[in-house]
Amino acid sequence: MSDHLLDRPAYLHDSAPMLHRIGFDAWEQVAEQTIVVRLRGELDLATAPELSRVLDDALGRHRCAVTLDLTELTFLDSAGILLLVNAHHRAEAQGCLMILRAPCRSVLKALRLTGVDRLLLMELSPQIS
Repeated sequence: MSDHLLDRPAYLHDSAPMLHRIGFDAWEQVAEQTIVVRLRGELDLATAPELSRVLDDALGRHRCAVTLDLTELTFLDSAGILLLVNAHHRAEAQGCLMILRAPCRSVLKALRLTGVDRLLLMELSPQIS
């Protein structure tokens, strides 16, 4: 598994992951047919468009699974939830799995209050389930 941080657009380095700094961090780990996108900080109206580009890039590589590691995501608003739902539908249309891994209590609460937890595949951490 590789874990690279880059500060240049994906089109300049097509096969390598990319770091995005926009009030939260998103970076990828690529292993076999899976891409893990790790998020840290807040996913909201201001940061959702950048994560959308990261997910478009990840899904555009036609991997079998995209896992969003939410362990360090501290906040999720309606714009972030909409982005996750749209990415899920896109992944599903491509025959790809999208999994949310280990959301913190506040993020899980937002997903449960909106019913999105019943739509998206989630791997909950044992302390939070």
